[in-house]
This record gives sequence, C-alpha cells and structure tokens, in this order.
Amino acid sequence: MTTRDKEHGYRRRYPSLAWPILLITAGVLFLLSNMGVLDVNFWELWRLWPLLLILGGLDIILGRRSFLGNIVVLLITIAVVAGVVIFLVAAPGALGPTPGIVERITEPLDGVERANLKVHFAAGQLDISQLIDSSSLVEGDLDLATRRKPTWTIDTGADRADMTLEYTRGGQPEDWNWRGGDEWDLRLSPQVRFSLDVDVGAGEATIDLTGLDIQDLKVTAGAGQTTVIFPQEGDFSATVSGGVGRLVIEIPADLAARIQVDRGLSALDISRRFEQDGDVYRTGDWEANENRVDLEIDVGVGLVTVREP
Repeated sequence: MTTRDKEHGYRRRYPSLAWPILLITAGVLFLLSNMGVLDVNFWELWRLWPLLLILGGLDIILGRRSFLGNIVVLLITIAVVAGVVIFLVAAPGALGPTPGIVERITEPLDGVERANLKVHFAAGQLDISQLIDSSSLVEGDLDLATRRKPTWTIDTGADRADMTLEYTRGGQPEDWNWRGGDEWDLRLSPQVRFSLDVDVGAGEATIDLTGLDIQDLKVTAGAGQTTVIFPQEGDFSATVSGGVGRLVIEIPADLAARIQVDRGLSALDISRRFEQDGDVYRTGDWEANENRVDLEIDVGVGLVTVREP
C-alpha cells in the first residue's frame, strides 16, 4: 500500500484463496472420475451449489478485508471441500435425484419401417437403447424428479413416424423441483430405421445404439458426460458435439469409421486402430467395409475418448 493510499484511507484488498482451492478440487474430481477411481455424478454434485453462495459471501465479508480473514475463509473452504469429498466416498449416490412422477410411453409398431425421433432433454440421466422382446415402436419410462412434465408427440403415416419428446416452454413455478434432475429411459425397436436427434443440456447420457438400424445421428451435449455406442452394422453419418465435459465414443471392431475432429481445448484419446491425417482419423478398412460411420466430432472443453466397446 502506498503512502497516498494510506492518506486517503484505502485498505488493501487481498486476493481470494477460496476460489483457487475450489477450482483445483473440481479438477481433481474430474480427473479421478475419468480414471474410474471415483464414481461422481456431477449433476448430482451440483445440488450442493448453495455452498458456493455461502463461501462467496464469507469471502466478501472476511477474505477481502484482512490477511487473517482470508486465512479463515481458506480454512473454512478446505473444511467444506474435505467434508464433501468424504461424503461422496462414504455415501455414493446419496445426492441422487428425488423420486418424482413416473410416466410411461408406449407406441405400437403398426407397420412403421422408418422413424424420426427428436429428444430434447434438460438435465439429469438420459438412456437410449434397443427394445428387447417387444413388438412396440418405442417404450419409455420418465422419472420426473423436477416435476416438469415433457410433451410427447407422434405423427404417423404409411410406413413412417415422426416423434418428439421435449419439455414445454414456460411452465408454472409450482411445477418445478430443483432437488435433482430427471431420469429418462427410452427403448427403440430394432425393426425400424431411425434418424435420431438428441439434445442433452446437462448431466449424464448413454446412447447405446447396439442392435439398432441407424440412418443418421445428431447428438448435442451441453455439460456433463455423454457416451455414444455405435451399432456393429450400418452405413450412416453421425455428428456429436459438446460444450464442457467428457465425451466417450465406442465404435465396434466390425464397423469402419472416418472421424473429423474439431476439439477446441479438449484432450483427445483415440484408439490406435485409427490412422491420422491432420484432423481426420480413419480405419484401414474405411473404403472396403460396407458397414461404416462417417462421424464428425465438435467439442469445446473436456476429454474426448474414442475406443472399442
């Protein structure tokens, strides 16, 4: 502090030590989760967001005014972080979403051979997979922990169906419950050729296309972890894009692939099966194999993994 500052009664403002600790902790948790050491659902962890307000308020009141206050805030932050980590290890799943309204979707096959399906999911856990031992076109179980009801629309004609599952815009405040994300489990008929457009806001999504007939695929992920498992057969195109988090792409050995990657600040972990040519990766059997996927990956910040199932 200069003499002039003292004359005008200025007080030194100390840099916050709490926020660097929180950033380092978040990075360590992401690392441990990616390595499989710790099973962390970051959407569930986000339910502790009021702690950020508490720590932020303490930092403003105490941390910026004196060195001693800064140390006090630092110790409180370390204690809170340690408590959260111990809680996650000792009671995994304790922050899981609160059970809400469960709705079921069932649509008969009725001669449908081709279908367009659009899914717009806000936050929580989304699973899409193959229907087993069922004559339905699509079946779904929606656990609406947020108590915000989505809309399901279907338009059929001849051998084709157009389907959309999404949240309605707006809604009344009393329809919301922010104690957890929703859980959607959708299962699709392997007898139908699908065009899929899946938009995931935040949370975890597993899109398992094993056994399905895919014409084209578009996946847009916001924040969290998204896993896409491709089928062993088919000749189709796919686009997978994401904002922040981890993206896992599983490509079976029998499926040839050409991948165009635009990964921003993301790290890329790709199987040795792929040969690199600039930003393009392809398998050696790309030209000859009748089963193949032309894939475009566009991810901002995080980790991209391309591997075999």
